[in-house]
Amino acid sequence: MKKLLPIVLATLILTGCQRATVEREIGYTGKARMDPWLAAERFVERMDHPVRPVISWTEPQAADAVWVIPASVLGNRSFTRSMERWTEDGGHLILLVEDADEETDDWAEDHSPPVLEQEFLAMMHRDGFDFNPAATAKTDTIAEEIRFDDRAFKVTARSRATVAVAGGKPGVFASRIRGAGRVTVVTDGAIFRNRWIGNNDHAALLDALIETTDYKGTVGFMRGAGLSLWTLLRQLLGPVMLAFGLWALLWLWKNLARFGPLEAAAAPPVTRGYEHHLDALGHFQWRIDRAVSLLAPLRRQIADLGQRTSARADRHDGDFHQFLADRAGLPRERVSQALAEAPPTDAASLTRTAADLQLLLKVLHSPSQP
Repeated sequence: MKKLLPIVLATLILTGCQRATVEREIGYTGKARMDPWLAAERFVERMDHPVRPVISWTEPQAADAVWVIPASVLGNRSFTRSMERWTEDGGHLILLVEDADEETDDWAEDHSPPVLEQEFLAMMHRDGFDFNPAATAKTDTIAEEIRFDDRAFKVTARSRATVAVAGGKPGVFASRIRGAGRVTVVTDGAIFRNRWIGNNDHAALLDALIETTDYKGTVGFMRGAGLSLWTLLRQLLGPVMLAFGLWALLWLWKNLARFGPLEAAAAPPVTRGYEHHLDALGHFQWRIDRAVSLLAPLRRQIADLGQRTSARADRHDGDFHQFLADRAGLPRERVSQALAEAPPTDAASLTRTAADLQLLLKVLHSPSQP
């Protein structure tokens, strides 16, 4: 009996232990977890409307007919003015106030109220709405029915904030024409989110809001993210890079050499050769038509020295030009051309004639010549 007692006790303990399984919903997975309007987007597509999902703030385009936007996105004057211009031109703006941001957890028990900037409140006043944010409300406003376009839609809406057309009864829904378009405010944005759009008449209400617009075009759904740094850079990087490129080109044009090295303020002196000076002098004399007066003194001096030199050398053959050609090592034709009284035909001929005359004068003055 004592041996059986431990076995009986172990059996009773093991049979008395039970494992309880508790299931808890944590939300959707996949694309539905990242996009709270995925079900609404697919519903609108089935109703034959083109859909444009938008992650962060983007100005509406001319082809957009309806935009569903969390109210917290409109946090500055630029955004509100852009939406007002678009609605005046015929667009339908649907503003969702509470439970409309992308980071809202549909399965959380408590949701913090959205942060609404003063620019959004001013926009509500300009558009003709009496809007009371959640911070000023003491109790929730509950609505089981929303009337729109002479129809009643069964809903389950609950929010702290209230809205009404100016002078009307505060509630969770208000819509009025603005310019050629329309502005609609729904304080409980959860009725159009993935988890609840299939309940009651939520989808039918969304379809009625879209169909009330005369202008047919794209339906945009914004997830509720503000303008991120990356989106800002993507939108504005082009003009910034263009300005930077122009600035860089101006800096390079100002500081780097253009078309080769820059010329020095004071050029270094260059030692000129005799031939260079002779060429420059001949060119100058040729331009002022003084070639004859330049060469005449040289020819007279060569004639005098040549006659005396040929007499001392006992040259009596009578060919004076050949005598000079032999002493200078030049062809007889060049000597004859140099001593001719006819002016040179061009500047190059003048330079060559002057050089030949200088050479003849040099060899005649040289004592080493026979």
